[in-house]
Amino acid sequence: MKNQPTPATEMPHILPKWIFYFGCFLATLGIVAGVLGIISPTKFFSDFPNFTQWAEISYVTTGWGIRSLTMGVAMIFALWLRIPSAIGVVFSMRFLTEMGDLLTTLATGHGSMGAPLAILTVVWVVVFLIPEALAVRWGFTRVRRQH
Repeated sequence: MKNQPTPATEMPHILPKWIFYFGCFLATLGIVAGVLGIISPTKFFSDFPNFTQWAEISYVTTGWGIRSLTMGVAMIFALWLRIPSAIGVVFSMRFLTEMGDLLTTLATGHGSMGAPLAILTVVWVVVFLIPEALAVRWGFTRVRRQH
């Protein structure tokens, strides 16, 4: 048998460790936040200390919790599959959601946990948006190379 190089379209894609560990962090964060949103919304939505009508908006808090829980589970599936397209899609979902959450926080001031909005924005971009965008790029550049 000859040792021949595998064509680029058939080469296995090795998921970078940083994407795997960052994805595990995001999956854990999503699952924990989701469970809190469902069973204890007052702990997660803690910047509403005087709000007392939680039962009346349970559809919102439960829906938000389910959204976060689902994103955590989707991340677990993507990391388990290690398929570039799955990584690109799930990290895109995270990126777009994080961008929307950041814009909502900037527009309303809620969700800042008391931090100045400028500092919160820098941290949010560095800790979430940039790594998510890089993971999206990794996934989709490998998909494009296959076609």
